[in-house]
Amino acid sequence: MARISFLTTLLRSCTVMLPILMTWLPNVARASSAPQVAISGQDADGRSVAVNGKGHYTVVMYTNPDLEDTSRKMTLALDPYRSRSDFTFVRVVDLRGDVPPSMRGMVRTDIRKEVAKETARLKKAGVSSSNEAPIIPDFSGSTLDALGWDSVYDQVHLVVYDTHGHEIKRLESVTDAKQMTKVVDSIL
Repeated sequence: MARISFLTTLLRSCTVMLPILMTWLPNVARASSAPQVAISGQDADGRSVAVNGKGHYTVVMYTNPDLEDTSRKMTLALDPYRSRSDFTFVRVVDLRGDVPPSMRGMVRTDIRKEVAKETARLKKAGVSSSNEAPIIPDFSGSTLDALGWDSVYDQVHLVVYDTHGHEIKRLESVTDAKQMTKVVDSIL
């Protein structure tokens, strides 16, 4: 009789504790995993940009010169989120092997002009210039490699990081801005 009572008590306590353990275990796994590696790059002005910075959600977009029109449409689709203090948008332009060293200064100048136009457009929409979305021209591939983008792609790619700098979503071959905004809506 004591054995049955003990078994019944054990089973009842397991049914109470199991849901608690199930919510607690993912946090233990995350805490015990290796620390998140900081990924950074340099924008067109040579300033360091934390690609997976902490304190905000970050959407990182892969683009290249052939994807300029598509990435511009996707950038515009993110305008409603750009004024949020918990949201950051970073673009990494794949320029591996495309630009000789003597021309890189001109490319950086063109990017600065685009950023200035974008800042003016956003200012008219009431978005502070402190919410600028940096553009990282990656000539060497170091930032792209750190993001796991080791090839030249014919579609926009995205990586989303949480407020702790951990990757939470990866989208490859994004063809529609609605696909991207749906992901952003789901995390904010």
